[in-house]
Amino acid sequence: MQHRLARLTLGLAIAAATLPTGAWAYPGPDPAPQAAQQESPYKDQGEYDIAVAAGKESDPQKKLDKLKEWEQKYPESKLKSSRALMQAQALLGVAMAAYGKTTPPELLDNGQKAATQILDNLDNYFAPAAKPAGATDQQWADARKTFELQSRSVLGWVAMSKKQDPDAEAAFKKILELAPDSAQVSYWLGSVIIRQKNVARYSEALYDLARSLTVTGANALPPAAASPAADYLKRAYVGYHGDDSGLDDLKKQAAGAALPPAGFHIDSVAEIEAKKFGDAEAFNKAHPDVALWRQIKEALQGAQADTYFTSVKGSQIPPENIGMFKAKVVTVGEKDLVVNIDNAGGDATLKFEKAINQKAINVGDSLEFKGVVDSFTKEPYMLTLTIDEPKEDIKGLPENAFSAAPSTKKAAPKKAAPKAAPKKK
Repeated sequence: MQHRLARLTLGLAIAAATLPTGAWAYPGPDPAPQAAQQESPYKDQGEYDIAVAAGKESDPQKKLDKLKEWEQKYPESKLKSSRALMQAQALLGVAMAAYGKTTPPELLDNGQKAATQILDNLDNYFAPAAKPAGATDQQWADARKTFELQSRSVLGWVAMSKKQDPDAEAAFKKILELAPDSAQVSYWLGSVIIRQKNVARYSEALYDLARSLTVTGANALPPAAASPAADYLKRAYVGYHGDDSGLDDLKKQAAGAALPPAGFHIDSVAEIEAKKFGDAEAFNKAHPDVALWRQIKEALQGAQADTYFTSVKGSQIPPENIGMFKAKVVTVGEKDLVVNIDNAGGDATLKFEKAINQKAINVGDSLEFKGVVDSFTKEPYMLTLTIDEPKEDIKGLPENAFSAAPSTKKAAPKKAAPKAAPKKK
């Protein structure tokens, strides 16, 4: 389940519903503007006409345009507070139009701008002096909170859709501070943290995913979303920790608070292995494939990275005396797999000639492989390798891993397996 749109559990009805009927309506027509001019809230007939037109407009953007016209022509209107509330409602309509959508870009941009404008002006829109006469203090406070939640929900959704993950993360955390029992938001928060591929923060992400499964009642994940969310959590947890030990305890802890406590940490499989062997020499002896992988990574992130890469490009790794790298699947693409050898966020991309049967391979599946060095990026680190003959060069994939039979064309000659760049003394 990758950011599947589910029913948002924050109450997406217009916040005005929390107030008495009519409290948010446009100012009603003066029954006798000529005879009771001193009691009319309107400066003149022109203001009355603009106010009525703005109140009757159903399209949020057109309503905003009319309200702007009203404000420009009558900046000191006696109805400034009512006009501001109408503006807040219209902005919320523009913002909510973007929620749950991924296109077109301008729809998302408009929603983002409208939600930001609401949040920037919350104190003005919901000032005590602006409270409608028919609304209680509690109703007024609830309306403000609902507007804030909905606006932050739009900001989080749009940022997540645009892959602006730090912004999405900030919005989701604010929501959970206001409404801790929001299972969908906890799930999204964990997902966007994982998507940033900072393994040091995976403990936090796993907590958020676990939290999404512990919320009960009206704000719980619906059954159709809960099952794939549980599967995703387990695969992510095992991929990071090595097995599912401690997962039940994590869920119990997450049930107590919306966000993890300061310093919360789950040991990664690398940390567990390091504690197990006690020193690097023992670890390298037990895991020669990981030791070689780390040497290559160190060289490709060093000052002579480009020179070293030129020497290893086209080489098949690892050499025969090591056999194959052991890895777990992180993501499944159309013709590639991102896998985890020494980084739960993924540190190797395996490219195939034939299309992958994406339904046959799951995140968290174990495999072994050897491949030909193709390209790399330093930050975040990723080494891309081509797999020429999947039947020979990869183990652990199911028989139906490819949509069509792999190519049997003769692979290009491979260079000798590389050695790590010599360390400076």
